[in-house]
Amino acid sequence: MTAIRAITCPSCGGTIEVRAAGYTVTLACQHCGSLLDATQADVQIITAYKRAAKNFAIALGTRGTLLGTEWQVIGALKRYSSESGDWQEFLLFNPYVGYRWLVAAGGEWQFGTMLMDRPDGSGRTVGWRGQTYSIAGTETASTRTVLGEFYWKVARGDSAACTTYEGTDEVLSREEIAGEVTWTQLIPVDADDVASAFSVARKFEPKPVRSSFAERFLKSPGRGDHDLPMMFLMALAALLAIGLVQEVLSYPHACTRSQTEVVVGGPTSVHRIGGIEARRPWQFVTIDAVSDQFHNRWVDLDYSLVNRKTQRSIDAYGVVEYYTGTDSDGPWSEGSYAAQTLFASVPGGTYDIFVDTAAHGWPSDPVVAPPADGTGTWAPSNAAELAASGTNPWAAPEKITIWFEACTGGFAWDMFWMMAFLLFALPFTILWWRHND
Repeated sequence: MTAIRAITCPSCGGTIEVRAAGYTVTLACQHCGSLLDATQADVQIITAYKRAAKNFAIALGTRGTLLGTEWQVIGALKRYSSESGDWQEFLLFNPYVGYRWLVAAGGEWQFGTMLMDRPDGSGRTVGWRGQTYSIAGTETASTRTVLGEFYWKVARGDSAACTTYEGTDEVLSREEIAGEVTWTQLIPVDADDVASAFSVARKFEPKPVRSSFAERFLKSPGRGDHDLPMMFLMALAALLAIGLVQEVLSYPHACTRSQTEVVVGGPTSVHRIGGIEARRPWQFVTIDAVSDQFHNRWVDLDYSLVNRKTQRSIDAYGVVEYYTGTDSDGPWSEGSYAAQTLFASVPGGTYDIFVDTAAHGWPSDPVVAPPADGTGTWAPSNAAELAASGTNPWAAPEKITIWFEACTGGFAWDMFWMMAFLLFALPFTILWWRHND
């Protein structure tokens, strides 16, 4: 049995019992919290803290039986890292067994034994007593509060580089302080067993740490892969709800149809598509324009919705265009014979719909409009076809027929796909990160 040494605190005059006399290097006064150097004959003060700052889950000096051995808590530390938050470490002592550690972190407890035979290897994996341990994380831990006595010099502000390796049922912790490396085996212990042995003050016990976004979602594929499918399902459900609401709000539908011919290279012409009534206070209006076949031409469409009551106009632009050609890669085509224009948030009312149309030729396939008096030469792009059919290509101007359909309501596909991108961007980013980490 190791003799207990009694010393007097030079800060407050209180009597302190040194339970591990001959081994203790640093201890803290249980009366005032002063940190003392026990290696000096006159017990010098290292630093002092307010007692109120030392609220630990287990009181210093508490005795209890854990894992079949009776222990006494002779020292306590509060430590912190940006990755794990706050945790507490309690130094246990038994004169026949030696020192052990009891660690409270994130609402869980671990029992630690310092290793005399160090693990083999370095980097991502290490081996110890026939078992392989894989790296689980690295962090820098700082000591914030010290209470009690220790077998090495410890002070507030001490910094340690910590690396954790996980095995099947236990964890190996590597700590390096000022070039000195120590290894500790940590095994989980039941919180109820700890509470029964040492009368744990639950209000001072470290609570589970809320992981950062990066840790929970980007860096932790092994911790709950079920979160990603749930995120995808929630995004899909939200997207379907958006589409359903958009479709419901588009009713009721009312349509008007018309057609017109546009002379290629000719002057701008105005055409009335028809009248339409928006029955909701605010409603979409969609205009679809479909043309017959042409090549290397485009038709500008300037729409106007004119309110019959106020004569105010709502304007929008559309274009029908289609191009073809041949280059070093072979034949190519671009554009479409159809175009849709959407008016968003049209106030309720009755509207006349007009469109200004102008057809143009591609610069490499120019079109010259026929003279106003009908004289001169003018040839459309399909002059050869017209000539083969017996039609004078210089007498017939090239025309493009366009069919219009204007309807109240409509589906805002641009908005729908933008919402789809925003909803699925996060889960896809997480999925990519996890599989490329």
